[in-house]
Amino acid sequence: MFFLLAFLSVYFSMHAFTWFRFSSQLSLNSTQSRFGYFICLFLAASPIMAHVIPLSWPEQFVYLVWQLTFTWLGLIFYLFIIQIFFYAASLVSGIFTKERQYFKSATAACLCALSSIAIVGYGFLEASKPVKTIKYEVISQKVAQNTRLVFLSDLHLGVQKSSARLQNLIELIENKEPDLIIFGGDVVNDHLEWLSDEARQIRNLKVPAGKFGVIGNHEFYPGLQDSLNFLSDAEIKIIDDDMIYIEELNINLIGITDPTPFSPARAHQENITSKLLSSADSGHFNLLVSHRPWGFESAVRYGTELHLAGHTHNGQIFPFRYFVRLQFEYVYGAYREGNSKLIVTSGAGSWGPPIRFMAPAEIVVVDLVRP
Repeated sequence: MFFLLAFLSVYFSMHAFTWFRFSSQLSLNSTQSRFGYFICLFLAASPIMAHVIPLSWPEQFVYLVWQLTFTWLGLIFYLFIIQIFFYAASLVSGIFTKERQYFKSATAACLCALSSIAIVGYGFLEASKPVKTIKYEVISQKVAQNTRLVFLSDLHLGVQKSSARLQNLIELIENKEPDLIIFGGDVVNDHLEWLSDEARQIRNLKVPAGKFGVIGNHEFYPGLQDSLNFLSDAEIKIIDDDMIYIEELNINLIGITDPTPFSPARAHQENITSKLLSSADSGHFNLLVSHRPWGFESAVRYGTELHLAGHTHNGQIFPFRYFVRLQFEYVYGAYREGNSKLIVTSGAGSWGPPIRFMAPAEIVVVDLVRP
């Protein structure tokens, strides 16, 4: 409840400030301005209302409501950011020139609106593009044979993610001819009752060594057991704070469940990670998988060769990656320390706004190669 109230307060404040600036720039009268604040209240509550739409309503209607609601979330973010910039610029210009009128003008309002629409439109197109492939190579004499693995995270399957887009993603994965597929959490997002076709598509994705995965934070939100049922139906074997040894590859998969139910979350995840890695056989190729990119220090300490993580989306919409850095040291890409390597993916889907701006969706291909 506290999180819900905090979200509504912050989201409404963004709307209220943005509308206050537009009202001033467009010289609206008091009646028009007050009416706008009621609209702000409705828009701030719209994500909550979208989540409580009955499942009995037509799927296409629910899809349209979600698309409009969460596209608006992206749009208000940029409207708010640009208006903050204009407000700061007006204060600075007033100090040096005593002239603030440009940033209070209708021209500034139009520039803010058009810039925000252009960014969101581009972000929508970027999110609709085919998923990129990022390739890495890890050389190790511990792997029994040359092995190709595909790592993908943050699909966020639900109302907004189409079956057709998932099929294109699966075709991309199949074209890479992997020996092993690893899902890094947040496979599902919402409305699991509508995802039977998505489960079937993933189930039909066959690879020699199998499909494995870990639990992300979004698996908890629609109900953990329902999420586990979906993953089981998709034939993804979940590694729940445990290890699975793949003998024919000499790969030991170490899976960390997201610490959403625990507080403090980071301390819990790092504690579990350290305990598991301390008992891992150093003669195996130890591959650590966690949804959040925490625990790399333990991987380095215990000589774990490879750590795979997601969750950050690389910010998903610029400049959000800089806010993500406040919580995570490792936001995106490959990091190496000693004999250990961490790869953080931007994810294969999107959460909330169906847009990506300067953070394209991707899958990761890792070739494990014997020297």
